[in-house]
Amino acid sequence: MSLANKYRPQTFDTVIWQNHITEILKAQMASDKKIHHNYILFWPRWTGKTTAARILAKAINCLDLQDGNPCNKCTNCQTINEWKTMDYIEIDAASHTWVDNVREEIIDKALYPPISLKKKIYVIDEVHMLSKQAFNALLKTIEEPKSSVCFILATTLIDKVPETILSRCQVFNFKKIPSNKMIPHLENICQQEEIKYSEEALEIIAKMSEWCVRDAIKYVDQISVLWDINEVHITKFLWVAPEAFIQDFLNLIKDQDPKKIFDKIDEIYNQWIDLHNFAKQILMNIDQHFLDDIEFLSRISEAFTEIISTMRYYPYPAIAYKIAINKHLNKSGGNDPEKKKINSDSSDDNIATQEISNESQNILNQLLSQIERPSLKNSLKDHIIIDKIEDNLATIIVINKMTHLTLEKRENLDYLEEALSKILGKDTKIKLIFENKETYFANKLG
Repeated sequence: MSLANKYRPQTFDTVIWQNHITEILKAQMASDKKIHHNYILFWPRWTGKTTAARILAKAINCLDLQDGNPCNKCTNCQTINEWKTMDYIEIDAASHTWVDNVREEIIDKALYPPISLKKKIYVIDEVHMLSKQAFNALLKTIEEPKSSVCFILATTLIDKVPETILSRCQVFNFKKIPSNKMIPHLENICQQEEIKYSEEALEIIAKMSEWCVRDAIKYVDQISVLWDINEVHITKFLWVAPEAFIQDFLNLIKDQDPKKIFDKIDEIYNQWIDLHNFAKQILMNIDQHFLDDIEFLSRISEAFTEIISTMRYYPYPAIAYKIAINKHLNKSGGNDPEKKKINSDSSDDNIATQEISNESQNILNQLLSQIERPSLKNSLKDHIIIDKIEDNLATIIVINKMTHLTLEKRENLDYLEEALSKILGKDTKIKLIFENKETYFANKLG
């Protein structure tokens, strides 16, 4: 059994850092008359929403509540824990999106009373994935539920859940777990499993997981095979960098020596450190030390935010680093006073260029969202760049040969031009330019 499942909370009291929710639910369970018929649990991934939903389902049906907590010993609790009852139903809305799924899985079956439990429980995970028609079909059942049915909805995107659904639910907002709660929890697991660890290593794991409990326990589980969780093993097997390495890299950027910086990027890449995780680690470090050098860290945070958002467009992630950091060096002027003067004189041009680049990216995102042909959309994603839009002509660079051949078909190009014209509010033609990835990004770097 994985550690994440082994140490999954089974009562409200063992859920980490969600007391603002668990205390209310415990009080409701202790007073049977206050149990609601619809709940919705939301916010970040892997903060315990589905776990809390299962605990709530057991508490609602428990035959021997312990201060609002399920006992996990009675027949009802055990049948839910062991998935041996048809009265507890978990549905993944991502794979049951359509109205027919809701009718077949929920509406029709909710008419019948529970077979063995006190209440029939429906847990709908990622409920925001339901279609508009599915929500409409579900609304009537949620609005006037039978006393023997309870709905527990979970989502990471509550803004996509219709107000008509939200208004009929008790809403509970989960929080991400801070390090002072996460690290003791990981320490407790390591101690029970007799795994050696260092607090510095667990702190890296907590940051890597972005304060999501299941991710953190997953990383502990992955390294625990070595029976020693330390910075060396984390770096080697999870492809992340130690804190000292991150600080040295930031100091290198601060010294503004392009050759040393680019050599270090190549070294990081060759050491198999995950460059996406490394960029996130840099931003976390910046957040922790922001007051140490506000001006420098503000500038460099922009560079690493750009790296994270654009890395998927690059064939080799190291190029994304070099381009973004090169921009930072040009803006700051390096150690050359004359270059600083030139950069200062051209600051308006730099800002204008950045605004144009951002606008092109926004238009591209809108264009991709407008395309309703899945095959065409998948072909275009990550393979086209809007270079410029002048008057009624948009120049699009294509960095994949198959995508270029696809767009050369008149019907596809007409479809794209029509979609772009709607976005821009004017009749727009498209000029296609093919460049292979290496050429395109080499020119960008240059």
